[in-house]
Amino acid sequence: MWKLPQLETRITITGAFDTDITAVFQDSGKKAIPPQGHYGAWVEKLRKIEAFDARHGSIQFFRFAAQGLAENVLFIGLGSLAEATEEKFRSAGGHLWGRLVAEKSKATVVHVESFFDVKNPKPESVRAKLIRAFAEGLILSAYQFKKYKSKAESSASANAKKEESLGPSRITFVTQDKNLKTLLETELSEVQAIGDAVRITRDWSNEPSNFGTPTYFAGEARKLAREYGLKCKVLTEQDAAREKMGLYLGVGQGSEREGRIVVLEYTPKNVKKPKTVALVGKGITFDSGGISIKPALRMEEMKHDMTGAATVLGAILLASKWKIRNRVVAVMAFTENMPSGTAIQPGNVLTARNGKTVEVFNTDAEGRLILGDALDYAQDFKPDAVVDIATLTGAVSIALGKLCCGILGNDDTLIDSMRRAGDANGERMWQLPLFDEYFEDLKSDCADMKNSANDSNGGTIRAAIFLKQFIRKGTPWVHLDIAATGYNVSHLSYFPKKGASGAYVRTLAKFVADF
Repeated sequence: MWKLPQLETRITITGAFDTDITAVFQDSGKKAIPPQGHYGAWVEKLRKIEAFDARHGSIQFFRFAAQGLAENVLFIGLGSLAEATEEKFRSAGGHLWGRLVAEKSKATVVHVESFFDVKNPKPESVRAKLIRAFAEGLILSAYQFKKYKSKAESSASANAKKEESLGPSRITFVTQDKNLKTLLETELSEVQAIGDAVRITRDWSNEPSNFGTPTYFAGEARKLAREYGLKCKVLTEQDAAREKMGLYLGVGQGSEREGRIVVLEYTPKNVKKPKTVALVGKGITFDSGGISIKPALRMEEMKHDMTGAATVLGAILLASKWKIRNRVVAVMAFTENMPSGTAIQPGNVLTARNGKTVEVFNTDAEGRLILGDALDYAQDFKPDAVVDIATLTGAVSIALGKLCCGILGNDDTLIDSMRRAGDANGERMWQLPLFDEYFEDLKSDCADMKNSANDSNGGTIRAAIFLKQFIRKGTPWVHLDIAATGYNVSHLSYFPKKGASGAYVRTLAKFVADF
């Protein structure tokens, strides 16, 4: 299996390496500002002939430059020095990785001092955060899913092993500031953990549904629990029946494959009375729509309908690696939504774990059904806050596009905390209203509620107001609808253009760490 690049810091460099990375900024006149050191003259020449203006995302590569210990030199443009932000650094790291892969770089050195104004340096803690963001862009870009490609297909050469890890296998950040080096060691260690957690989330979401079955994910979760020191419990459909999870079981009853509910627990060591955050993820391993079947166009993407559960998994793994001081419970409800002679039908009535009855108005509104029972189950752990995340509605794509996810809930303080965590990671969200009046459209003639309304207006809000019916009084709750941002996100340089994005793993981990 391919491996992520290793990140390290050093004061000096010994031995040969492949590529030098130097940052270049713009002045107010949109011209490149030469960096300190022996590459400054090169940049000055490029500036004079207007070959490189250091705009954000621009790259200038020189092969066989024979400067210092490196054969090649790469200048990365970061735009205006005065407007430097963590997200711009993260984006620049994403742009850089693609070029390193294209140039077949194998060992890369990043000159940290070139990223800052030596005459007016920022505080070390600020510099460390900016370099951390740059490293995040690199590590998040270093992803590929080639699990099912044959060796002949995945490698043009006979030696496929050399192709398993595209791009540099090691990235060294060099600084002359010993205090900054110490800070960077901590930051880059956390970034390495981010890379591992997001990789697993993307792998799970990208898994084809004939391999990525509920049983498969339950087995993988057990392995990861042992590796990360987590407590793991797996509920079978028989267990779910004993728990009276009628909504969850109803969704899966049309499939030949049995569902599984996976519960992972992280408990911090040496912390008295830690706060508990419950994370609940939708895990529909394939969503055909059921009897209310989906159109054939892009139905293959419905293997990604378990991305909420995959995101929850990545978040608890990252929380464990970071050794956060809060307890985290992750509930992942896996099942399939298939049409068959045993599938639920429009007009059927199901009974939820909390005793409420639901008329199934549309079998393709299945995610909210399994989340209803999963949310009720998660609250048995007496959490101080509950967060659910799901690829829940196509309506959120219409409302917000792919630039952010929708966030709704019953506690504005909790929502604000989640949004701050998202902003810190460049993973934006937009709050939608959750007025009680929206429930009027979900009232049923024969049950306590319907799972969908007669039209698609306000679909994201209606889905959330449905979920609210399963939140107990006094429980702070937030819902994230990532249907638009969970996969095929092309506007960010550090996300894959196709397939799972791994978005919001970092946000959820920071949220539970800061809670």
